[in-house]
Amino acid sequence: MRARRQNRAVRLAVLIGLPLLLIAGIAYFNARMFTGDYGSVARDDVVADHATAQRELDRLEALLADKLRRNRGLRADSVNLDLLDERARAELGMLRTDEVFLLEE
Repeated sequence: MRARRQNRAVRLAVLIGLPLLLIAGIAYFNARMFTGDYGSVARDDVVADHATAQRELDRLEALLADKLRRNRGLRADSVNLDLLDERARAELGMLRTDEVFLLEE
């Protein structure tokens, strides 16, 4: 009699416990599919980071192209070096030792 009751309890535990365990496992892996390290949320974060980095790269490439364009005209054969020297000293406010500085008021 006792064996029958015990057998029935085991059968009942298997009939209820196994599906509950299976449902809990499915729920866990379903949640990890969205919120895990390789889930949808993480993928969206990576896509957003890539877009931000791409915008920064485009900005820096445009800045580099502008600097290269501006420096292209500074070759010795394409510009008067005396005018360049005068302009640079005027912009930077520098004098040579043999120059006289006159202040206009």
